Amino acid sequence: MSYIVTGGAGFVGSNMVRKLNEKGIHDIVIIDEYDGEKMQNLTELKYRDFIDYQDGIEAVHEALMKIDKPQAFFHIGANADVLEYDSNKMMRENYEFSKMYCEYANSCNIPFIYASSSAVYGNDKDQDIKNSDLKPHNTYALSKWMFDKYVLDNQHRFVNKVIGFRFFNVFGWGEFHKGKNANIVYRFYRFIKEKNYIDLFNKEIIRDHIWVEDVAEVMYQAMERKDMATGIYNLGGNHPVSHRQVAEIVINTMIEEGVIPKADPDNYIKPIDIPVELRDKFQFYTHAADQLPFISEIAKGNDLKMKQYVRALIKADK
Repeated sequence: MSYIVTGGAGFVGSNMVRKLNEKGIHDIVIIDEYDGEKMQNLTELKYRDFIDYQDGIEAVHEALMKIDKPQAFFHIGANADVLEYDSNKMMRENYEFSKMYCEYANSCNIPFIYASSSAVYGNDKDQDIKNSDLKPHNTYALSKWMFDKYVLDNQHRFVNKVIGFRFFNVFGWGEFHKGKNANIVYRFYRFIKEKNYIDLFNKEIIRDHIWVEDVAEVMYQAMERKDMATGIYNLGGNHPVSHRQVAEIVINTMIEEGVIPKADPDNYIKPIDIPVELRDKFQFYTHAADQLPFISEIAKGNDLKMKQYVRALIKADK
C-alpha cells in the first residue's frame, strides 16, 4: 500500500516523508531528481522506491502504473525559481506533470493533495480563495495558477478527493539546497554567519509564514479528514510579519545563543535597494485570508517556531 510523494527529496517533500514515517508509514515512492545535495534530506528517512522525474513524463507515468495498491498522492515537487524565464520548462514541470499526476490519482480513486502557492495572488490585497480575479506576475506563479484553474474546472468529474494548498512562505529544516529561493529566516541567518550583517530591502515587505512541520501535518490531516471537500485552501500562519521583524528575531536569537555580540539590531542590518529584476516579480504583502480554523490552530506561534529553527541552525553549525 504505497504513498507517493513528489519532490520527496526537497524541502517540504522530505518533511512530508518524515511525517509519514512518524505515522508508521514506510511504503513510500518518491518522485524527484537525483540531486546529491538535496538527497541528503533523505539519509534518515524510510521509503521504498525513487523515480527520477527527469526521465520524462511518459516514463514517470509508466513507473506509476506499476505501483501496487497506491493509497494517497502528495504532489509537492515544483520548479519554484521565480526568475525562471524559460516558460516551456516551467509549464512542463509545474503544469503538464501536475495534470498527469492528478489524472493518475483520479484513475486510482485516491486522495490527491498538492502544493499550490500564494504567489498566484501577486500583489493583490485580496488573498482570499474566493478571489477569482488573480494576476500572477511571474512564470512560476502563472504555472501554479493554471493548475489551480485546471482543478477547479474539472472538479465535477473527479471521483477522488483533490485538495490544493496555497503555501505561504514556508520555513524550516531541509531548505539548505534552495539558495536564493530559501525562506528569509534561513537566508538572514546565513547572511549574519557569512557577512556579519543582513541585507534588508529598504521597502517594507510584510508576509505570512508557516513552519514546514505544520505544512506536513496539515497535508496529512487533509488526507485523513472526512470534512474536507475537493477544493483549494490557503495554508499560512495567518500572522503576517515584516522582513524587518524576521531579521530582528534572527539577530536576537543569535545574540541570546552567544553566536554574535550583544548590540542593537540596527548594527546588523544593511538597507539595500530591491534589484531591478525583482521589482515587478516580488510580493510585498501576503496574508492567508479566510483560512480554515484547524489550519490556523496548527500554524500558530510562528515567532517561537522561527526562534526554534534558528537555534537548530546554530546547533548544526557547531
